[in-house]
Amino acid sequence: MAKKGTKHKTYSPEFKKEAVERYLSGELGGCKTATRRLGLKSDRQLRNWVKLYRKDPELLKQDNRGKASLKDGVRKGRPKQVKLDELSKDEQIEFLKMENAILKKAKALRKNYGER
Repeated sequence: MAKKGTKHKTYSPEFKKEAVERYLSGELGGCKTATRRLGLKSDRQLRNWVKLYRKDPELLKQDNRGKASLKDGVRKGRPKQVKLDELSKDEQIEFLKMENAILKKAKALRKNYGER
């Protein structure tokens, strides 16, 4: 992880494409040598560009920093917190019933675990 306050260098899609094509042609040598010659901080960066390029060269134009990742159409990561005041009365009742059922199951599990 970068130190706080450091600036991250961004590369144009044209630079990325040219770098990948030169690397794949063998003009720049191996991955580490190519990384050094291109002035990149890590060979991981070049390998990621190559992976995207092989899927579709147009992917090099996308900037996915800060975008939530999707896996099989489902967001990964921590779910958003539910704000009860933003829900309708019926939705609030359903949410509270679900929450109550979860708490009852957790209590039963704790009780069963403690008896062993």
